[in-house]
Amino acid sequence: MDSKFRAALQQLAEPQSEHMKSSTTKLSAQLEQELGRVMARRAFDVYFQPIVDSGCGRIIGYEALTRAPADSPLHAPAVLFDVAAAAGKLVELERLVLRRIVTRFAELGLPGLLFVNVTADTLMSAKGRQLQIATEFAELGLPTSRVVVELTETRPVLDLVQLDGAVLGLRASGFQFALDDLGEGFASLKRWVDLRPDYVKIDRHFVDGVASDPIKQRFIRSILDMARSSHAAVVAEGLEQEGDLACLRAMGVSLCQGYLFARPSPTPRAQLRADLLVLLSGPESVGSGRHRAVDKAGDLARPAQTVGADATCVEVIQMFRSDEYLLALPVLDESRRPMGLLRSMHVLKRGAERYFTDLFGRRSCLELMDHKPWVFDVGASLRSISETISNSDDRYLADGYLVTDQGRFVGVGRASDLIKALADQQALTARHEHPLTGLPGVQTLEPQLQMWAQRRGRFVAVLFGISAFKGFNAEYGHEQGDQLIRFVAALIAKAAAPANGFVSHFNSDDFFLLLPAEGEWQRPLTQICSDFDAGVHRFLRTEHVLAGGYSGLDRLQNEVMQALPSLRAGGLLCEAQSPPWPELLAQLRALRQAAKQRGRDSCFLLAA
Repeated sequence: MDSKFRAALQQLAEPQSEHMKSSTTKLSAQLEQELGRVMARRAFDVYFQPIVDSGCGRIIGYEALTRAPADSPLHAPAVLFDVAAAAGKLVELERLVLRRIVTRFAELGLPGLLFVNVTADTLMSAKGRQLQIATEFAELGLPTSRVVVELTETRPVLDLVQLDGAVLGLRASGFQFALDDLGEGFASLKRWVDLRPDYVKIDRHFVDGVASDPIKQRFIRSILDMARSSHAAVVAEGLEQEGDLACLRAMGVSLCQGYLFARPSPTPRAQLRADLLVLLSGPESVGSGRHRAVDKAGDLARPAQTVGADATCVEVIQMFRSDEYLLALPVLDESRRPMGLLRSMHVLKRGAERYFTDLFGRRSCLELMDHKPWVFDVGASLRSISETISNSDDRYLADGYLVTDQGRFVGVGRASDLIKALADQQALTARHEHPLTGLPGVQTLEPQLQMWAQRRGRFVAVLFGISAFKGFNAEYGHEQGDQLIRFVAALIAKAAAPANGFVSHFNSDDFFLLLPAEGEWQRPLTQICSDFDAGVHRFLRTEHVLAGGYSGLDRLQNEVMQALPSLRAGGLLCEAQSPPWPELLAQLRALRQAAKQRGRDSCFLLAA
């Protein structure tokens, strides 16, 4: 659909036959009519994509993106703004879109800066209106100091002097500026010199695959050199790969934007997902002072519009009618303590009743209020909030809940934010705990090794594995294989507990154990091996135990005698500090393989 209309726009500038001119003119008229309808209805869908400081794991702002409704032929942004430009309504459209973006950004209570895309046409039209524009932004709930104007170069600049004057005036009013898609052409470099932007956004072409492309790396380093000279911050756009992120951070690019962090969303997160914090800072920082996990009601509380008991029914009905995104209004007393909640669905339903406004319009909004909304203290856990809400009326989910601190209103919580935060907790748990056994997972190993080396000096590191496990899994099925793994996990955890050891389940049938080197550290290892030998038979068929194995297929699909599962381990006595994790793991695997070759001697220990 979009390509058809874009082709029509192109044809307007090309020599055409009379028939083609007639068809194109008709199509152009249809598009202009649709544009008028979209603008009259202010029917713009607004999405926000976060810009992240990867150095501290914080969202510093959001770029706003706009589309026409999905059922409109102008849905694609390029088509929408091309049609507006062809119809001479580009500036009018961009002003409407900006107002919609700023209003929505303020409603969502998003933190940080707002990056908005603006053409030179609209910037030049602002000359002489800077004070009025700043006042309009303040009335919409957003100071100009939080707005970054991204100058797009989709249209030629016909009057550079007028543009420079408009930019200077807007800067004086508090606006910041960004140069978008740097690297698309030499014009953007010239614009950098003329505009002196606060932010420079590198085009995604130079970001995608930068980790494996020396030419792109050299280009970005040159941009960084120029940015340091002009005191501009550099933003890498279109980031999708973890390897590219690591490369950019190593070169000194900390501000990033792309699908790796989040796709554009109409209701974006105010904080990064927990697994992204792990990616940026390592597992030891999550839950520490650097990046505390989102786990309390106060963490999700957002500022919200409120009313007092003096608001009338007519006033609140009009508030809901004029704002389709306003779902609920907290009602507060003079001490800012919640009295109840006005719900859009209920208020508009009552307001539509015959004679309601005549009879009750001037009465207090308490007439329409839910006197028993969900109210949670800032310290309430997300789990307890979820349990309360899940056992309540589904119709009220979208209205959210109130958050208080010592009884006074702090903000509102949204069910969508709650669901995202709970999903984050599960993702973080999955990274830190093995889903099958509940033991700490692979992400915990390196921090634990560092901590044990620093605090204990001498310790024993042991790598356990179930020999012949793949054959057992094929013969007995995955469910029985899972039961065997849980059995081994329980044995190791039980034996390690009295010695204050650390156990990790970091691979299918691999378990990692740390024990203090003081005392009888050999005893728990012997106990694990003997308990396994005594208990493994309950997972095996009697005929297999008597035969000492069972018939199965090897990797070449030849029938062979498969051995029964057995426990094998390799261990190292680590002095002062442990080797790097990859080196330690390689040594332990070699020792475990040697233990396997020795038959029933499960543990094979050597001093480091």
